[in-house]
Amino acid sequence: MGKKVVWNNDELFGCEYLTLKRTTENLVVQSTVIYVDEKTDNAHNLDYNVELDKHWLTKKLSINVDNIDRLELHTDREGNWFNSDGEIIGSLNGAIDIDISATPFSNSLPINRINWRINQIKYFHMVYISVPSLEIKKVPQSYHYIRKEGELRYFKYRCYDYETIISVDSNGLVVDYPNIFSRVF
Repeated sequence: MGKKVVWNNDELFGCEYLTLKRTTENLVVQSTVIYVDEKTDNAHNLDYNVELDKHWLTKKLSINVDNIDRLELHTDREGNWFNSDGEIIGSLNGAIDIDISATPFSNSLPINRINWRINQIKYFHMVYISVPSLEIKKVPQSYHYIRKEGELRYFKYRCYDYETIISVDSNGLVVDYPNIFSRVF
């Protein structure tokens, strides 16, 4: 499996170019995100790499913001997270997936790991990574598989009080995340 995707950032001026490749043991994601942060009157360049196992479980993640700030996380895929020095990050215990604020790719992780049935709801704890600050925290999220239309599947996504309906393609990659991200390729 080799896939290239381009998303437009509809909320902020920017876009993302992502490649997803399958190796013999892993899925490897490499991506570049550029966007303008109107709050700080600044532009940012974000490069991230994610190594997943064949079941879409995160193994490791590295993020580089503006070639200045860097974050590396590793996990045992059982809810334990470690920094680049191998020290456990106790506040993240129990989280399985990552959620990088600047990309819709994160939604693909729980979506692709579950064999979904219509009206099924699943609850997750995610390692939320705020960009550009690279602050991390554990957050609750849920996905409710509501329908399939042609090749698209629709999920009600919820995090705290925020909810929206996202659509994904047959590869579980976001096609539309209303008013936030839209796929152009």
